[in-house]
Amino acid sequence: MINPYYIIIPVIIFVPPIIILFFQLFYYYLGIKFKYNKIEIKDFPYLSILVPAKGENVDTINGLIKNVLETTWDKSKIEIIIISDDSENYFNEIKHKLITPENINVELFNRGKNRIGYKSGALLYGYKKAKGELILTLDVDARLDNDSLLKAYMQLLSRKADAVTMNWEGYTENKTSLTRGVIISTYFTNKSIVQGRDKGNMEVFPIGCGTIFKKDALESVGAWDPTMIQDDLEIGAKLLNAGKKIVSSDATVHIDVPDTFGAFYVQQTRWAMGSIEVLTRRFKVILLSKLSIVKKIDAIAFLLQYIPIILTFIMALLLIAFIPFIHFDILNNILFLIWIIFLALYAYAFLLTGRKLKFTSKEALTGLGRISSYTVALSPFMLLWAFRAFKSRRIYKVTPKGKKHNINSIIYIILLFGIIFLSGSIIYFLQNFIVTGIWLLYYSSGYFSTFYLLIKEK
Repeated sequence: MINPYYIIIPVIIFVPPIIILFFQLFYYYLGIKFKYNKIEIKDFPYLSILVPAKGENVDTINGLIKNVLETTWDKSKIEIIIISDDSENYFNEIKHKLITPENINVELFNRGKNRIGYKSGALLYGYKKAKGELILTLDVDARLDNDSLLKAYMQLLSRKADAVTMNWEGYTENKTSLTRGVIISTYFTNKSIVQGRDKGNMEVFPIGCGTIFKKDALESVGAWDPTMIQDDLEIGAKLLNAGKKIVSSDATVHIDVPDTFGAFYVQQTRWAMGSIEVLTRRFKVILLSKLSIVKKIDAIAFLLQYIPIILTFIMALLLIAFIPFIHFDILNNILFLIWIIFLALYAYAFLLTGRKLKFTSKEALTGLGRISSYTVALSPFMLLWAFRAFKSRRIYKVTPKGKKHNINSIIYIILLFGIIFLSGSIIYFLQNFIVTGIWLLYYSSGYFSTFYLLIKEK
């Protein structure tokens, strides 16, 4: 007789990814069909653009100012507030090299040594300095189309919203399989979890770069909590609790994507920690909101987006630990087939998205392979960083893209897990448990391919 506890392993390995893939594909379909309103704008309100910065190249900051100058908006009603967390010496260097046009107000502030928090703290600092009726958050390396502000404002007005998100599109100067994969994934994910969920009448969370807020909406919830790492999800949870309306738009904000494994590692582990941080510290806020039960479940599920990756890693370890006790092909069931089907559907949608973004089929598929391998290899570290979300003092790594990241400490950990999972695969094959052996072989390949690529790039 099969131990019922063993059924938990295939259920946890296959069911969460199947559900996620289903909703990603479903919402993506809704997202690409979403039509936005166009209305005439006669008068522009005052807009404050908050730009947190630390360790950023001055040319990048000047590039953002120049980019804002090219957008459609009354320039007499725009201020750019740059909040620097740099040393006094580097802040003075920025101040000396900063180009400030005559027709737009640019303010530069240094929070100093006694600053509280990281990006959330910088945004709160800038918010208190802002004079605008509208607040836009941007990263230093973000770039807008000339009609981005106009399109976003149209949706804010036409849908009587309190905040509006822009549409993320990735860019990079370093064309690699990783950056191609991230660019496609960024476009796909934004269409799905932002525009698609909006079309599906689910609640939209703000994005950290490219959300325009009404200042009075921020004021009603106390703006950003400087002690929190994940500024966008945290402010989103409070706005939803207050009954504020957040919508998507067809406005575009171009974001610089991670171009190395190190940058990808920092981004993904921080997001994993940040989403769990918001879930644990703002769970009650969401639960006590006036949202419907379905929308509450959806919002909580949205914050749990990294959990399936972590659970898959834990279940893979259990498959290894339980080898002496498992006497059947534990993953050989209908869930395995359904999982394969959804993976194929996702790969096909990813391929079509890549073609839409002018990538070849080969470039799209190699990009998908690179992201998949890196994500699998990062699973143990996502677990570690998720636990860090429960610590009272949480660390925030500020890592401007294009900089080197020291990954020597994790390369051989990745190899070790690859060996562990490959060894388990071989043992299951020797016992003629083919499906379990195949799955562990597939899972171990993510670790080995990542290790190979990292050694090759050293």
